[in-house]
Amino acid sequence: MCLTQIKGIVNLTVIFFLMCYLGVNTACALQSLLKSPGWRPSFRYFHWSLSMLGAFLCVAVMFISAWHFALIAIFIGAAVYKYIEYAGAEKEWGDGLRGLGLSAARFALLNLDNKPQHSRNWRPQLLVLLENTDSPTTHGILSFVSQLKAGKVILLLP
Repeated sequence: MCLTQIKGIVNLTVIFFLMCYLGVNTACALQSLLKSPGWRPSFRYFHWSLSMLGAFLCVAVMFISAWHFALIAIFIGAAVYKYIEYAGAEKEWGDGLRGLGLSAARFALLNLDNKPQHSRNWRPQLLVLLENTDSPTTHGILSFVSQLKAGKVILLLP
């Protein structure tokens, strides 16, 4: 085996390790920013900004060391991710992006009162109290209310 072939394999291996570190740093930063109740880092000097710095440094080192191998490794990683997503994982480990979306929605809802409402953004606020959600009458009422809101509704059912 030629020395240049070994160097290529070593470069690709280093890039894959950097991608693993990138994933760990990104996950740590997201868990800290989302204030996940299951995330309790024990390192005394931990801060989410250090994790983000580590993630950015991993990407920088990947492209500075060998940009063509970095692109190949990113393509391989994306292909493996898409294959697992297509084939379906047997276990559900949770979704960090769902937590990010929930955190953004919570932030937006809490900041609604801080800004005055413009007349163009006004939507009717409807409160519908129903006894039984399985009856045909109930489905008709919910359909009617949904039409009044023009499909732009936040509907909460207890």
